[in-house]
Amino acid sequence: MRHRQWRKGLAKLDVLLPQAPTVDVQERQKRRRQVMRRLVRLCGQACELMTEEEQIKVAEAFRQWSEDEQGPYACWFRALFRGDCRLPELAPVTMKQLLAAWLSPDCDNLTRVCRGCGLLYPRPRLSSLRDLKLLPGKVPLVGPPPWYDFPVFFSSCPGCGASTLDIDWSHLVYQADRPWKALDGYVG
Repeated sequence: MRHRQWRKGLAKLDVLLPQAPTVDVQERQKRRRQVMRRLVRLCGQACELMTEEEQIKVAEAFRQWSEDEQGPYACWFRALFRGDCRLPELAPVTMKQLLAAWLSPDCDNLTRVCRGCGLLYPRPRLSSLRDLKLLPGKVPLVGPPPWYDFPVFFSSCPGCGASTLDIDWSHLVYQADRPWKALDGYVG
């Protein structure tokens, strides 16, 4: 008897809850392959601008990713293929800068995604909040940010030039409906 009541309760709850959107698996795999091809092409173009030493470091990072999804690019590639960000078309010099920045051991694990183009790009980890310096003429939490001199790899989004303050945290992107999610370079 209780089993039947429990099932009726679940059925009612199921009707009340919004249905999760279904994802066409084949379409998602197709988009994933397209993003992978773009990634390989952009990296190849960027490598033409690199020194031999830089190419070796990038190749090692790609090896780590391909073998066990680890290494300096793991955070970026996981987010990219999970659908937490997008890979827009980038100039070779920009891709080179991104690849180099992700190689830094100072990359923060808390990543952000540009609201304008969907690119996930790294930011340096703060060693300590005590190390932050107040910007000249600024008072904390008074007026528009930034108030502190945060270390940065990029002064603006390398993909579209948007402000580094116009971001979503990558772990919250699924909650946001952004126009870049309808563009190519997004796995979905």
